Amino acid sequence: MAHELLLVSGPDHLFERRRRSALARHAALTVPGAATHQLVETPYAAVALIECAPSGGDFAELQTAREGAKLHIATTSAGLAVARQGAGAGAESGSEAGHVRVAVSVDGSIDVTTDGMAFLPFFWAEHAGNLYLSTHLASLVSLGLPADEDILGVLQYLVMFHPLQQRTLLRLAQQLPPGGHLRWRPGGHARLTSLPLFVPSESALSDDEALATYRDVWPTVVREAFERNAGSRTVLGLSGGLDSRAIAASAVDVGIRPLAYTYGDDRNRETLVARQVARRLRLAHVTIPVTNDRLLVRAEAIAARLDGAHGPAEMYESWFADRLRSFADVIVNGLAGGPLWGDDKAVGLNEPDAVLSRTVERYTSDAIAVAPFLLAHDANDLADGLRSWLAESMSDWDFSARADTAVYWKLANRQLRWGNMLVNALRRDGLRIEAPFLDARFLHFAARLNAQQRLNGRLYLRVHREVLASTANIGRSDDGNSPRHLNHVYWSGEQSYLTQLASLTREHPIAGARRVLRRAAQLGAEALLRYSGPSAAANRFVMLSSVFPADMWVRNRNSYADRLTDLLERTVGAHPLLSDEHVTAAVAAVRAGHPTASATTMAKVATLGLWLVDYSSRAADAQQLQADLASR
Repeated sequence: MAHELLLVSGPDHLFERRRRSALARHAALTVPGAATHQLVETPYAAVALIECAPSGGDFAELQTAREGAKLHIATTSAGLAVARQGAGAGAESGSEAGHVRVAVSVDGSIDVTTDGMAFLPFFWAEHAGNLYLSTHLASLVSLGLPADEDILGVLQYLVMFHPLQQRTLLRLAQQLPPGGHLRWRPGGHARLTSLPLFVPSESALSDDEALATYRDVWPTVVREAFERNAGSRTVLGLSGGLDSRAIAASAVDVGIRPLAYTYGDDRNRETLVARQVARRLRLAHVTIPVTNDRLLVRAEAIAARLDGAHGPAEMYESWFADRLRSFADVIVNGLAGGPLWGDDKAVGLNEPDAVLSRTVERYTSDAIAVAPFLLAHDANDLADGLRSWLAESMSDWDFSARADTAVYWKLANRQLRWGNMLVNALRRDGLRIEAPFLDARFLHFAARLNAQQRLNGRLYLRVHREVLASTANIGRSDDGNSPRHLNHVYWSGEQSYLTQLASLTREHPIAGARRVLRRAAQLGAEALLRYSGPSAAANRFVMLSSVFPADMWVRNRNSYADRLTDLLERTVGAHPLLSDEHVTAAVAAVRAGHPTASATTMAKVATLGLWLVDYSSRAADAQQLQADLASR
């Protein structure tokens, strides 16, 4: 079964014991997908381990003894073994042993640890002498935590898909940091320390040393990701990019030929390239068509299974969960590969103000897009706020020390688009995830790379040409150019786009011309959609470029538009921060066939509304339960 963990702890008073017991039992029943649960009570705490449907998403256990109880939840069996070793054992682990460990002593002390990447998200809060813990953010409210929203967390979500640092949508709740160790005793205050796994290393590698180390580390990481799941149906999510291709090619090199799957059809460039990679490597390959019945399906249920970050509109695996479960138990994918290799336009910059400005640019369009949906904030407010939020989150980083510090900031602040909410989405749909790029051994290697090796993905190109040569002449889905005909993979911040394009064109004229033509076609398609509405030519280009073209669907797929507007309408009255008038106008515009906001923006607003309504409902239920207890 998939599992969730709940804990509420406080003073050893009779009424408090009764209150904790009642709240824990109630909260256990309200976890999405809850089937059965085990409850353990001590004089100071009530702890529940809930089994949820569908099954298969993780590993968990509850151990009880005279001295207390221990609860472990892990994404892999290796994570369960590490959790059993006790406090401090897991900080050197990454995705290969993602886990959370909670130890509850009869004297009331609580000890919580997680792996060095916090691969399995975990949430905690301290309020009025009580400690609240859960793997499911909203359940903290069902345990009695006030549902007060964190306005900064809300705004950061709307702009960036994930609040910065350890912030959540709830004012009093935090997410446990990578390598986090939380200690608490009744009558005291929580002490939190962290030993994150991915930090800049002083042990640098030359290019040749880096390639030699990669040749040693990467095949082992990939092989063990599959061997760890022997006996399970382990498949590879294969796209047209370089990250999943790196997993596929190394798997074949070590004698493993997994089933690969890709979303889309012959109209999508990514699907065609993935099929070409699979054919080259002689991998069995499944193409999953993106049909009307799948678009934004089960959105409300998906939102309930997420934790105040990302959302159902782009959590595509959840749209296809039953289809994936029909042939897979474990999914291996390329999560975080690009960022670790240098996929950030602030790479190449080491002036703090320059890094800040470039990062602000990355999110400015999202801030402008969401501003009309907010009553108390306009675009200028959000632009100023955005700079302030980012500056605060960057204040502990020494960007002058190296020109790739933005990579470390990005991972520490979970700005990976899908981030670790993908971990929870999959496990709550009964699927386990393996993310080789977040394995501790690869992260140790990645931390030894220098800024010049990351710049433009320069070393990554050598890796594909010299180590993963079997697929090095297959063009990427985004620009059609193969690693053999590029001098950079990513755009960087130290030079202008035109300067980098000119450099590419001088070394590889055909590759440069191909990029210019595709960019021109993209701009032309966007202009046609903006000024003339949908056209056959624009739609063909959009379909070729994207498997999930939400802004096209909202215009020409009634199933998608109807589900999005139904979701958005539920936002009306959800919270005084949101403009009911603008939400209503946005719904009307979509139904008239002329949307005034992007599908992504509308979906974020709708998802936020669902979460805020859920928090309010849970708070009301918890308050009523406590009032009933007090009146007895």
